[in-house]
Amino acid sequence: MPGTHSDNDHSFIEALPFAYKKVAYQMIRSNTLATMLRYLKEQDFSGFKEVEKYETVEIKTVQKTIYACIVAKITSFSKSLCVNHNQLQFLDETLFEALKVLLDTRNSDRPFLHTLLRTHHAKTLRWIERDAATEAKSSALEIRLRRHNNRRYFRYHSSLSYHFVRLGSHEMVDEVIGDIYSSGIQHFNKVMNKKLDSIADYYTKNIGLALQKSHAQAHQLFMQVLEKLESLREILNGISLGQLNIGSAVRSLQENMRSPLDYASLDGNIRTEQILKDFADKLNQINSNTLTLLEKSTPHKLYSGPVLGKLKIDYDIKGYIEKNKKTASSLLQAFIDLYHYTLLMEKVYNNISSSHYVIIFPEYWSKDFKDISPGGFAFYSEFLVNKNDILELYFNIDFSKTEQPEYEVIKQKAKVVRVEEHAEMEKYLIACEFIMCPQKTISLISNAIQGQEVKDAFHALNPSN
Repeated sequence: MPGTHSDNDHSFIEALPFAYKKVAYQMIRSNTLATMLRYLKEQDFSGFKEVEKYETVEIKTVQKTIYACIVAKITSFSKSLCVNHNQLQFLDETLFEALKVLLDTRNSDRPFLHTLLRTHHAKTLRWIERDAATEAKSSALEIRLRRHNNRRYFRYHSSLSYHFVRLGSHEMVDEVIGDIYSSGIQHFNKVMNKKLDSIADYYTKNIGLALQKSHAQAHQLFMQVLEKLESLREILNGISLGQLNIGSAVRSLQENMRSPLDYASLDGNIRTEQILKDFADKLNQINSNTLTLLEKSTPHKLYSGPVLGKLKIDYDIKGYIEKNKKTASSLLQAFIDLYHYTLLMEKVYNNISSSHYVIIFPEYWSKDFKDISPGGFAFYSEFLVNKNDILELYFNIDFSKTEQPEYEVIKQKAKVVRVEEHAEMEKYLIACEFIMCPQKTISLISNAIQGQEVKDAFHALNPSN
C-alpha cells in the first residue's frame, strides 16, 4: 500500500545504524501511524529479525527506530488536517514524546527541544512552526523521491464513495462502431460470467431438490424463469459489446413480457405464487427498461435512463435470507439464488443505461475501494476496463473536522495502470493514476486521508473517545 509523503523529516532515520535504517525505510513505506504506536505499546519488535543477520538486536535502538519513523510520518502530515482539536493535540504530544527519546533528553521543555532541533533536524522544526493558514496558500507541495522509496504519496483509506465513467483509451484506438453505442466497459467478463454461471447452477440444484420429483410442473415453471433471465443476460451482453441484432433483441424482450408465467402448477400455494410474482415484477422491470434503451439508442448515442427503483422483492429478500438461516429450505434458497442473479442483471443494466445519470446521485456510488492517495486510486469492480483506459472519477469525500460528516465532490481524470483479477472476491482490482491533478485536489485528498490516518491512530490508543 504505502510510500512516504512529501517534505517529511528522514534525518532521524538517516542517523540510525545501517541495519536499523533499512528496517526503518521498510516500516515507513508499509505502516500506518497506528501500527507504529502499537509496536511500541505492545513491545512488538518482530519486524527487526532482519537486524539479527548483522548484529545483536538492541531494544533501545529498536525503540529509537520506531520513533524515527513516527517523526517521519507525522512531519509528512499537512497542518490543515481534517481532525478535531483533541486529535491535533494527540498528534502534537506524540511528536514531542518521540523527540524526547530521539534527542536523548529528559527535559520536556519545548523551547529546549526546539534548540536541539535547529541544527540537525531543521525540517522537523519547520513542520512544528509551520502555520496551517500559510500552508493552505502555498502553490505546490515540495515532492522529492526518497531513498528506498519511489512513491510520492502514502496510500490510505478515507470516508468516501466514488463513481466512474470510461471516457476512452489512452492508446488512441478508434472505438468500434457497432449496432448500438458501447461505453467500452466489459460487463460480462470472466469474473461476472463465472459468478452468474455459479448462481445458475446453485439455483438449478436447489429448485431440483425442492420440486423436480414431487412437483414436476412447478419445477418446469421455475426453470422458465431462469430461461427468461438467461435470455436477458444475452441481450445485455450484446448491448455491453455494442454488437447485437437490435430487431431480434426487441422481439425477444417483447415476447418475454407478453408471455406471463402460468402459476396453475403451484396448486394453490398462495405464498409461493406471490413470491414468484414478485420476482416476475422485477424481471419485467428490467426487461421493460432494456427495451426502452434499445428503442432510444443509436450507434452514436446511448439512451440514459434513471436508476431502476426498488420493488417489493427488494425489501422482502432480507426476511427470506434470515428465515433460511434459521430453517434451511431448498425452495427458499432457490428464491435467494434467483434474487442474486436478477440483482446482477439489474446492476449491469444500471451501469449501462444510468452511469451518467448516477453522477448526480452520490447515494448510489460505490464504497468498495482499496486505497487512495493524491496521486491515484485503486478500487474493486465486477465490471472490467483495460489497462491504459481513461476514466472520469467522481469522489464524495468527508472533509469534516468533527464527528459530523461534511462531504465534498471531486471530479478527476485518471489512467488505468494496473488490472488484477481477485477470484476470491469475484471482482477486479482497478488501479488508476491521476492525470494532471490540480493542486487544490491534491491538497483536499491529502488532508482527508491524512486526517483519517490520525483519527484511526487516536481511536486505537483512545478507544473510548
